[in-house]
Amino acid sequence: MSVIEKGAHRYRIFKNEHAKKFGAPIKGRLLDFGCGAGGFVIAALRDGVDVYGIEVDETRLRQCNKNSDEYEPRAKKRFTRYPGRLMPYPTNHFDACYSWFVFEHVTDPQTSLREIVRVLRPGGTLCIHAEDVRNAWDGHAQAPWPPYLPREFAAAYLEGLGLPQHAEFVSQSVVYVSAPLVADILSTLGMEVTEFIPAQTPKSLHEGVYVTNDAEARALGSAVRNRAPFTSPAENMGIWARKPLDHGKH
Repeated sequence: MSVIEKGAHRYRIFKNEHAKKFGAPIKGRLLDFGCGAGGFVIAALRDGVDVYGIEVDETRLRQCNKNSDEYEPRAKKRFTRYPGRLMPYPTNHFDACYSWFVFEHVTDPQTSLREIVRVLRPGGTLCIHAEDVRNAWDGHAQAPWPPYLPREFAAAYLEGLGLPQHAEFVSQSVVYVSAPLVADILSTLGMEVTEFIPAQTPKSLHEGVYVTNDAEARALGSAVRNRAPFTSPAENMGIWARKPLDHGKH
C-alpha cells in the first residue's frame, strides 16, 4: 500500500470515527499533528477539508513536498515544520486535531499536548492514536516488549528476540507512553476526555522488571522468541477529547 493509499485509509477511519465519537462530521480547520509523509493531509484536502499538517522531521517534510508535487499540488503550502515547542499557529485556530502513532516518539508530551490544546478553538475536538506501553508490544518490531524496559537494553533484547535490525530505531526513537498518562495531561490542561482505550492493563511481560544488564535482556528476548507466533494487541491507545466552550475563561 502506497503512502497515498495509507493516508486515504487513515482519513476514512478518522472521518467515521469522528462522526461516531463526537456525533458530528468534521467541520472547519483540521490539524494533522505529526503528518509524516503527508498522505492523510492529501486525502482530507481532496475531500474538501481545510487541513494542515505539522511535522518535526525535516526528511518527512521533504517527502510531504515530493508527494504534493506528484499527487496533489494544492497540499504543498499546507505543511509546516514543528520546532518542538511552540507551533506556528494562532491560539484557538483549529476546529479539530488528529494524531496517528506519533506520541510514542514524543519525548516531551506535556509540551506538545499543551500546544494542541492552545491551538484548538473552544469546542474543538482531538483524536490521538499511539502505542500504549501497557500492551507490552512494540509495533515497529512487531513483537512483544517488556513495559518500561530501559532503552539501554533494547539492542540486547532485540538480539535475543532475533530482530537486531530494529535495535537502532527502537532504542533511539521510541518512548514509553500510555493512555492514562495522556488522558491525565489533557484533563490537567482543561480538556474533556470523552473516552480512551485500552481501559484496562492487559497481561504484561513483568519479567522485564528484573533485567539489569545486556546478558539478562538477551536471555529474556530469547525466551520470548520461543513463545512465537506473536499476536499483536487488539487495542492500541485511542483518546478522544473536546475543548470546553468556556476554556480559559474565569
